[in-house]
Amino acid sequence: MITGLRPGRILDAGSGGESIGRALKERGFSVFPIDLFEAPFLKETFVRADMNRPLPFAANAFDYVLCSETLQYLDNHALVFSEFERVLKKDGQMILSTPNVLSANSRIYFFQRGWFPHFKPFRTVDESKGWDMAVYNPISLIEIIGRMKKNGFEMKALKASRLKAANVPLYLFLKTLYWAGLLFERNAEKAALLRAISSKEALLGDHLIMRFARPSPRPPAGRAKC
Repeated sequence: MITGLRPGRILDAGSGGESIGRALKERGFSVFPIDLFEAPFLKETFVRADMNRPLPFAANAFDYVLCSETLQYLDNHALVFSEFERVLKKDGQMILSTPNVLSANSRIYFFQRGWFPHFKPFRTVDESKGWDMAVYNPISLIEIIGRMKKNGFEMKALKASRLKAANVPLYLFLKTLYWAGLLFERNAEKAALLRAISSKEALLGDHLIMRFARPSPRPPAGRAKC
């Protein structure tokens, strides 16, 4: 997702350990980690803070926001997306990743049990890990796109990790249903959303990685010739 992006100031929101921050720094980015529990290797720029509250940064402070595998631990998604928009520069971009609750496998799992595979209500809790005590708040691709749109962003790229070949038969079935719906869909915005959630990434991917940016301004219309 960062290939081709010019290095700049990046907020590593929910940084956790050091692997992502170190990789970004090696690629020339100025990394500013924020986390409530873990203090990564970048001690000089690390801020310990609760992302369920307003972020302790000035407006327009960052070129990028990275939020990797953290959204599902947060209580107030509306606030965190609004804060990401506030601290980003006008031409800034967001990169998000989260478990995919809309995959074909996840849908069947939820139908059978009433909860998503990544968010089991009964699990072994490690009390030494503060985040492990949190109540999960899964968020879907549809919700992310909706909240990002509300804050003035559109999705520029969608990728997935661990495409599960075992789910291909169900993927083909669901893809056919979405395709049939798209044949009669006249609303361009809804059609774009249906194409996104019926992609192989959304239906087969175990985790989703998304990149968002503000829409490019349209050039002014040319003057009509007489």
